[in-house]
Formats: sequence, structure tokens, C-alpha cells
Amino acid sequence: MTNPGDPQQHRGYYGAGWSQPAPPGPGQQHGQPGPGGQVPPRGRQPGAGAPYGPPRPPRVPAEPRRAFAPGASVTNTAGALIAVVALVLVEFVSGLFNLLGTSLLVNPLAHYGAGADLLGSFTTAVFAGPFPYYAGAFLALAFLTPIDRRSPLPNLLRRAVLAGAAGTVALALVGVVTGTIATVRSGGARLVVDVVTGPLQNGVPLTVMLLATATAAWLWLGRPRRGRGTASSPGMPGTVRPADAVPPATVQPPQQQPPGPWGGPAPR
Repeated sequence: MTNPGDPQQHRGYYGAGWSQPAPPGPGQQHGQPGPGGQVPPRGRQPGAGAPYGPPRPPRVPAEPRRAFAPGASVTNTAGALIAVVALVLVEFVSGLFNLLGTSLLVNPLAHYGAGADLLGSFTTAVFAGPFPYYAGAFLALAFLTPIDRRSPLPNLLRRAVLAGAAGTVALALVGVVTGTIATVRSGGARLVVDVVTGPLQNGVPLTVMLLATATAAWLWLGRPRRGRGTASSPGMPGTVRPADAVPPATVQPPQQQPPGPWGGPAPR
């Protein structure tokens, strides 16, 4: 027998603690008004304020062996930033040595003819001139050809070459504008220089250096991770990645027999 006032009857047919409606009685179809005259809206759980939706499927990682892997992530942006910033530093150090050597012969602040001074030439050669290449290579490495630590080295070098080609194309696009303006004074040959020969002259050595910086970024992203607060001395636990699986024990520990009724071992 059941008690009509027993709260166990109102716990729902989905289990304890669920505020689900009771199953429809005989002669009542799904979707018809219940005893209270209200129909729960379709797509909502009774008692819930937000509409119910299916769970979002997990994101499938990109194939590390493909040349193009479109997508944006923090790891891709970090790899592109490391490669391009390292390239800018190499150009800066190389141009700084050239500036120091030239300043021993001429005054770096003096103007000679219609050209700029040495500091202006240094700024143009290191930052302003190759800036379209830096921007194009960064966007390509961040969104089209990322530096994935799971990728093999040949595939990484192929992606770096494609990013260098994107930077060279960016130099050519800027050369279309500058060459068109200079064509009025210098003729059509200036357009060929700014669109074809100039971008190739600057893009080829920059791409070779980008191969080295992209490889350094690939090695940096693929280094073993350590937890915070752990020692960094070699040979200590925690400096290498743990094994994916631990094999089960091959020797089982002996099982103790329960004592008999008179204190001795139980008979087998």
C-alpha cells in the first residue's frame, strides 16, 4: 500500500532528485495539456530557463603533415610571433654591425647629396622596408601554415617556405603602389624593379633566415614541459614527459589465507 501524501511519489520517473513530469496517463497523448492546463514548451526541459541544445562536438586537430592547416589558436600565434621576432632581431643585429662599421668612415648624422643619413638608411633597411614581408609571413604562419610541434621537420620547412612566399607577395603588392607613383618620373622600368626584382632581392634571403627562425620556434614549442615549482637540474624526476602507459605487474603478491577456527591455517 502506498501513502497518498508520500513525497516519494513526486520524485519523477527519471530517478531521485529530478523534477521531471509524470508519464502521460491513459487516454492522454504527448503534447496535450496536463492536469494544470499547461504544455511544456518543446526543446526545453521543465524547470529550466534556457533552451536545451545538444553538446558541441570536440574540435578535431589539424593534420600535422599537410602544408596548409587553416585555423587560429594561441599556439599558432606564439610560434609565428617567435619566428618573426627572431627574424627581426637577426636583421637588427646585422644592420647594427653595418652601421657601426660605416660610422667609422663617415659621420652617421651627416647628409650626403640627396640621400638620407646613415641612421635613416638603417631604419629603412631593417624596419620600414621589410615590414610588408614581416606582416605577410606572420599572418601566414599564424593562420595558414602554422608551426605545429607535431609536424615533422620537412613539413615545417615547407610551411616556412610558403610563409616566406607570402611575405614576398606582400612586398610585391606594396611595390605596385610605389612603382606606379615612381613610373611618372622614372618610366616603366621602375615598376618592374619595385614589383619583381626588388621583392625577390629582399624576399629570398629573408626566407632563408625564416627557415632557421621557424625551426628554432618549432624546437621551443616542442620542448618538454615542467610543472611549476620543480627543479630544473638534469636527471631529476619531472624534467621529462611521463610515459603514456605503465605495463601491469607480472608478479602477483601472495595472498594470505584466513586463520582456521583453532588458530592455524585454514585447510585447502
